Amino acid sequence: MSRTVHHVPTRHRTRPAYWPTGTAGPCTAHALTDHRYSRQELARARRAGRRPVPTRVDRSFAAYVFPRALGAHFWSPYESAARADLRTFRTAACKLLRAAPPGALLAAAEDLDHPPTRHRHRDLW
Repeated sequence: MSRTVHHVPTRHRTRPAYWPTGTAGPCTAHALTDHRYSRQELARARRAGRRPVPTRVDRSFAAYVFPRALGAHFWSPYESAARADLRTFRTAACKLLRAAPPGALLAAAEDLDHPPTRHRHRDLW
């Protein structure tokens, strides 16, 4: 899914969160509606020379872990160091690009390189 549970609007929830009601089970459940094109519909539309008609797809899921709603905070020294490195790189890159002569801006930008930060399970690896 393109959204995580804590970003889904409340109007898409199919049941209330469990902590106010005191019931056991998943923290919350959601239903999202999407529109997709099937291969058969795309082929039929191409043969008929018309636009394809999307099919409605309802996706529902239950969240058993909802830590941000419960006020949990995650902190990692590796993550903090990676964010500090990125801030330092951004500051240095902005200074370098602002100091570049008008004709050499593209060459200065080509020399900039920052390796991507690899995230896994709320930490770096």
